[in-house]
Amino acid sequence: MGGSEDGWYFAAVGDVHGQMHAMVRLLEGWSARTGKPLAFVLQVGDFEPHRDDADLATMAAPAKYKHLGDFPVYHRRQMRFPWPVYFIGGNHEPYGFLDANAPHGFEVAPGCHYLGRVGQVELRGLRVAGLSGIYREDAFQAARPSLSNSQAVPHKAFAYFNEEDVDRAMALRNVDVLLLHDWPSGLIAAEDAGAFEHQRRSVSHDTVGNDYARMLVQALRPRWVLCGHMHRAYRSAIPHPSGQVSDVACLASVRQGPESFAVFHVSAKGISEVTRTR
Repeated sequence: MGGSEDGWYFAAVGDVHGQMHAMVRLLEGWSARTGKPLAFVLQVGDFEPHRDDADLATMAAPAKYKHLGDFPVYHRRQMRFPWPVYFIGGNHEPYGFLDANAPHGFEVAPGCHYLGRVGQVELRGLRVAGLSGIYREDAFQAARPSLSNSQAVPHKAFAYFNEEDVDRAMALRNVDVLLLHDWPSGLIAAEDAGAFEHQRRSVSHDTVGNDYARMLVQALRPRWVLCGHMHRAYRSAIPHPSGQVSDVACLASVRQGPESFAVFHVSAKGISEVTRTR
């Protein structure tokens, strides 16, 4: 996987919602405290790279949640991220901007890369893949609307992955880290079920996540799965018949502070989390 004999570090971040400055402060703070530099940062959706009010208008969200955020200064090169950033789309993104430029991914600002609806990149020998969007039953087998018709359909119609996206993701190979916005189904341990009952984002523990995300994990067997969306930190694992295990790190939102990120150490022994929270 590359790196020195002692290895190297990367971070994963949960929902940013346009608060890029807060993300930078959190991760730079960790590096300052530990003396460990980060090689790159992975982000699991709801990044919200709005360049301007026109981008903001294409995001699916109630008006009270539509804020331009910090991204314009990075896009205009007035500031630069301290490390390369690679992100997938969530359900609150300016897809009018992202899909129009390249649904297969592109650099949205210097050093900041969108992986596309489905994408894979190799970073220092680590193979990172991602699936953008969330699941909705009535959108899964439908073709995604054309951007040329975006004024005639709800913005949220662009926030879902569909069967074509999942088929493309299933064809990926040799994935070390898988980025998902929503959680795979079946993650919640029995002893934690009560914490997921009657919550705004989880009616009950068995409604958390979706089966297609879990199917993708079972097909690709990544070493790590990184998720956001629920605005809460949680750790779990998905076993495979081969005896392998995919560890899962679900991350809170940047607004919630340290639980929004995890840092991983990569060495000849593999990938291990060094900021275990739950």
